[in-house]
Amino acid sequence: MTDIDKFYSDADRIIARAAVPGNAATARLAGELSRHFLLWARDYGDIAADLAAYWTERYAISLVDDAGRKAAIEWFGSLLSLLAGEFTDSMDFPDDDWEEIRNVVSSEAESLDIDILTAIMAVIVERGKA
Repeated sequence: MTDIDKFYSDADRIIARAAVPGNAATARLAGELSRHFLLWARDYGDIAADLAAYWTERYAISLVDDAGRKAAIEWFGSLLSLLAGEFTDSMDFPDDDWEEIRNVVSSEAESLDIDILTAIMAVIVERGKA
């Protein structure tokens, strides 16, 4: 099992343990998923925290149904893959998310490892999101 597979497996367990969300339960689940991502992305500093906060503001409400929960796991898994330099052709984000990713990466560029920065920017340019 690869690291990203372990991330997905653990995230699936978090979702499976979650109660049927109401407003409070949805916020709690969003917090758990965000913390799970941040644990796995701890080596990426503020960029991970900034993007997790963005996801929470924009998408936490989507956790009310199974499709939203699955999308949340995919989003965080894709973001972790992007940060780790393992982003595949099958992964993508909506244009608004790419814009936010680009903005956060640009604002954190000075503090990012040059190899990580180069890999992320290469994907952004390759996808035409620059």
